[in-house]
Amino acid sequence: MKFNWKKTSGAAVGASLPLAMLFANQLGLDNNSVWGAKRLIIFFAGIFILAVALLYREGNFIGKIFNSHEGRLYLGVGALGGAILIFYVWCVSIGTWSTWYYETNYYDLQAAAFRHGQIALEVPPDPKLLAFNGFDVYEPSNREGIPVLWDATLYKGRYYLYWGPAPALVLAAVKLFYTKEVGDNILTFAFLSGTFLLLVLVILELRKKYFSETPHWAVLLGIAFAGLVNPMTYILFEPRTYEAAIIAAQFFLIFGTYWLVTAFDRPTILRFALAGTFLAFAVGSRTTLIPAVGFLALITLIWAFKTQRDNAIKFTASIALPLTIGAVSYALYNYARFGSFTEFGLRYQLTSYNLYELLGETFSLAYIPPNLYKTLFNPFEIRAIFPYIFPTRWAGPSLLENANYPSFYLLLAESITGIFIGSPFMVFAFITGLNKNARWILSALAGSAFLSFFTLQIFFFTTMRYLLDLIPTLTILAVVGFWQGLNFLQPRRAARFSFAAVGILLSVYGFIVSFALALSAHFEQIRAVNPELLKQLTWLFKGWLK
Repeated sequence: MKFNWKKTSGAAVGASLPLAMLFANQLGLDNNSVWGAKRLIIFFAGIFILAVALLYREGNFIGKIFNSHEGRLYLGVGALGGAILIFYVWCVSIGTWSTWYYETNYYDLQAAAFRHGQIALEVPPDPKLLAFNGFDVYEPSNREGIPVLWDATLYKGRYYLYWGPAPALVLAAVKLFYTKEVGDNILTFAFLSGTFLLLVLVILELRKKYFSETPHWAVLLGIAFAGLVNPMTYILFEPRTYEAAIIAAQFFLIFGTYWLVTAFDRPTILRFALAGTFLAFAVGSRTTLIPAVGFLALITLIWAFKTQRDNAIKFTASIALPLTIGAVSYALYNYARFGSFTEFGLRYQLTSYNLYELLGETFSLAYIPPNLYKTLFNPFEIRAIFPYIFPTRWAGPSLLENANYPSFYLLLAESITGIFIGSPFMVFAFITGLNKNARWILSALAGSAFLSFFTLQIFFFTTMRYLLDLIPTLTILAVVGFWQGLNFLQPRRAARFSFAAVGILLSVYGFIVSFALALSAHFEQIRAVNPELLKQLTWLFKGWLK
């Protein structure tokens, strides 16, 4: 029998890892008798490696994966994706692995209300809030010293949430089987992980259909970029309702996009219906995605009548029906809460501003110049202390700072690092138009990204987490643009090598900046939860710099 060193070494490694974890205390590898997440990950990784080694045969499914060109790519994708998901666990637990602290549980409150047949939250407002006359309760100075459910909506003596109900509906279904309280950090992690996995599926689907000549390293680079680009990991260090709402919307948006990508290639009624369903849930999570979702539906309509005339009515009806049901359901939901089909509850929010009086100033074209600078070019600050890179609220030109904006505009609201400063790899999104075969889906993605971008520019303030309204879709375009550049320069080896080197350097730079911003922006949370982590990371980075 021929000796197979790969199979033997794999079995040896696979057996060693679980045994090492089983006897970690006796071997001095772990002083804690309770198994933590890191120990469990290593244990099950060893079991997986052992199973693969034992079941491996050249002619079976596992053998074909290891011995085929495409199989090795998917193996690399799986390993890279798994590593990124493990890194997400490290981030959301702030380096503790096993302890996940959370600040809010608003979606759990809404899910509990839904399960009990209610729309309003089952949290009674303080009687002092109910004693106000008229709309005086929405003036922040009037509520000083009175406990409130912060940023919730108060209407006719009941608390509601202005955030979309879709994530709470999903959680209500989950809580049919899991009844414990679920913090918004769990939802943020789950939807972020799901969004990343869906981005991987979209990227692989586009490569399979339109960019099959793309080298494996470029595919893996694109997947790493999709998972680590700012602010993907940024939101995991402070995962509240705000972050959960945004990333839930992106999960549903990218899910809908995935079905559109497959439907444009292999059109069926089911695929278009699934696309419409998930896009409806995207709007049901975040209403600012209405323009982006509307554009995707419009492109589908045009595509169907130009390329699928015999089935155009069926295909467009398939995507339009769930979108229509979602719109009508949301309108009825609003009417049941506030007596208006178009009232989402923002004007009744108990927050730092009197939105009841100032709601008309929340969106304005006058906000575009400073928001444009902040979204694209606002720089970070370099300091002499770890992690050296810190986000800033505003570092733009005085011309924009001193302009005559509406009084409600919050120039210094929260920290943000511009897309081209923190993730310059995104410049490759501008060359996606080189591939004419993929023009329909790329046009849909580009228009959707632009409308999400435009919506950010006209809001009265912007911040790092808001970039996620745009980043996942823009990431797909940037990855595709990079691939197209490589393919276009195929005959010119020197130019292609230089182009590839630039892409690798820009992506690595983006990974470093993304990680540093996530740490520096959440110093207080890290110091409170895991102060030892800062010491370890500081020592590690200083060692590298030496």
